[in-house]
Amino acid sequence: MNLKKYFVQILGMMLGVGGLLADPVTSTPDPYNLLQQSQVLGNGLGYRKMAEDRGVVITAQSTSDLFGNTAGGAATGTTYSGVMSLGLAVDLQKGVGWEGASFKNTWLWLYGTDLSSQYVGNALTVSSIAANPAFRCYELWFQQNLFHDALSLRAGLLGLDTEFMISDTATLFINSTFGVPSLFSLNVPNGGPTYPLATPGVRIAIQPTSWLTLRSALAQGNPFTQQQNPRGFNWNFGAAGGLLSLNEVAATWNKDIHASGLPGTAKAGFWLQAGQDVESSADSSGDDVFSFGSPEGRRFSSGFYGIVDQQLYAVPAQGSPSTISDKNKQPVTDASCACPGKGLNAFTRLGFSPQQASPVGFYADAGLVYTGLIPTRDADKLGVAFGYAQMGSHYASQGSATGLNGVGYEAVAELSYAMQVTPAISIQPDLQYILYPGGTQQYGNAVVVGVRAVVNF
Repeated sequence: MNLKKYFVQILGMMLGVGGLLADPVTSTPDPYNLLQQSQVLGNGLGYRKMAEDRGVVITAQSTSDLFGNTAGGAATGTTYSGVMSLGLAVDLQKGVGWEGASFKNTWLWLYGTDLSSQYVGNALTVSSIAANPAFRCYELWFQQNLFHDALSLRAGLLGLDTEFMISDTATLFINSTFGVPSLFSLNVPNGGPTYPLATPGVRIAIQPTSWLTLRSALAQGNPFTQQQNPRGFNWNFGAAGGLLSLNEVAATWNKDIHASGLPGTAKAGFWLQAGQDVESSADSSGDDVFSFGSPEGRRFSSGFYGIVDQQLYAVPAQGSPSTISDKNKQPVTDASCACPGKGLNAFTRLGFSPQQASPVGFYADAGLVYTGLIPTRDADKLGVAFGYAQMGSHYASQGSATGLNGVGYEAVAELSYAMQVTPAISIQPDLQYILYPGGTQQYGNAVVVGVRAVVNF
């Protein structure tokens, strides 16, 4: 290989930057107009496609949250937090002809301050990206698919929230509980292998039919605190790290463009976690301090959950009947609609943990998201959601024993509107009303306002 060709390939890999969450764009009329590109850096003068044709995709996405607590909570105030996500994905089949093999590595540059810990004092944290400042490895795994992708094996450093417990509709919302539900993140040690901490493990996925998928993962259950695990490589296969088994089955319906109904997804799953307890924190007087949050260590926990995502209404394509309930005519789905994705979607999740000492004994959330409500704003999303986390009975009794009033649950209502300013940039004003911050009546209900900005480079 001559030096010129080698330089072009390396430059292509460096400029092959894609948005982690950006929708693909089939055509770009003006490749030099930043307002029309799916990534700020565009096609990198053609080198992006060159790299992707060789199976290499480098991703970079900046997400920033500016939020203020205007009333209630522990105190009023404003914070800024952000994360720069840098990733490398390699399709080894394209690159070297290794059929079904792939590799991924993601790093997180975290900065800023968490509004929930600084001012609100709540457990269902306001920002899903806020974390201790660090530069941390989040994903580092190898995957092998077999039998035409019917079987998938993945091993390495895994963030299980990339595949498990997620509602696609709920991902619009900014409060952390609408990502990985607090049923899981508050019951397993230090939130378990979920953002921003991952742990080593293995995952197997089986897809016996096009509409059914079964996933199971076995991983280190305790990632330790963010201070104890600043880079993501604090791996411990002993009792301190423990083990986590997470299992899920997912079924879909009406995903085909010729389906006679609206598309939906249902999931059901459970986890089992074993490890060792860690002594609770104490104040200067030696008394235990009650805190609604995930423990630093736990001998055993388990939980069960169910998820339903369902499209309730799809905007008819131009020229099609205005009603989608006519049984004699084919409903319009995402694939056949003139404005893909426009319409109303709903989600709901329910779950419980049978251990009475669980921080969260029962959990429920639900929400609605409408895409393209405003004419000419087909990609914008408007959503409203509500989440509720009820304490386990013994855990609540411990809180009451400390003299706190109204110990029992924490809940959040969120109203959010995501505006696609350009294909590469979105702005999302957000309003959250937090009931019983910290799971007690120690503080008044909090009113939080803010905005999120996402930039795909």
